[in-house]
Amino acid sequence: TASCGTDGEWTGAITHLGYPLFFKENYLHKVYGNYPANYQIQSTECRGVMKGAGKSLAILNEKLIYKSRYGICKYDGSLPVDISLQFGGIKYSAVDIDEDGQAVGAVAGTNGNKYYISMKSEADDSWYLIVYDSLSELWHKEDDMRVDAFASVDGEMYFIDHKDHQLRTVFGSGTEDTSMVDWFVETGIIGTQTKEGGYTAQLPGKKYVSQLIVRMALSFGS
Repeated sequence: TASCGTDGEWTGAITHLGYPLFFKENYLHKVYGNYPANYQIQSTECRGVMKGAGKSLAILNEKLIYKSRYGICKYDGSLPVDISLQFGGIKYSAVDIDEDGQAVGAVAGTNGNKYYISMKSEADDSWYLIVYDSLSELWHKEDDMRVDAFASVDGEMYFIDHKDHQLRTVFGSGTEDTSMVDWFVETGIIGTQTKEGGYTAQLPGKKYVSQLIVRMALSFGS
């Protein structure tokens, strides 16, 4: 048993890189040692897990990601770093009160190189499923799915739908509908080829396109 002199309630706990971590909203407590006689607790004042967002803790490629009061943080063992600046002025809260009066909050899981989190937007008071791609460092808003729990098994991401409490999958495993979504991108004339006498010929000098830069304007919700 150990006592900690920091203020506030405990908001989350997880094991990361072999160390138990315990969070409050403004503190991180890291437990060192391998037997009771040498246990030590290091307390760091930093952006901790937001109250009600204990289920947002998830490990992605050896990095710990979670919902803090001020945004989404990534922790690599030193200090948390905010990775949600792309949200702009839109704030996402972690806590909602269910029909039983219990505080329920943001829920997250990881699969491959992606971090999935279900949380509520304060802009319209609606829940959304938002995905962070660690390779491109981009965020994508998937849809208005509210999730109660995530689990990654054999390359598939499973989740429980809050609306009907059904078990569903992100990538569609086990469903009969395997059809692809129809889509295409069409450009103007690139201009590297000419038509002469009914056939296509290369331009002089064997010119070729080395890079395409595409700019797109999409309507809201696309």
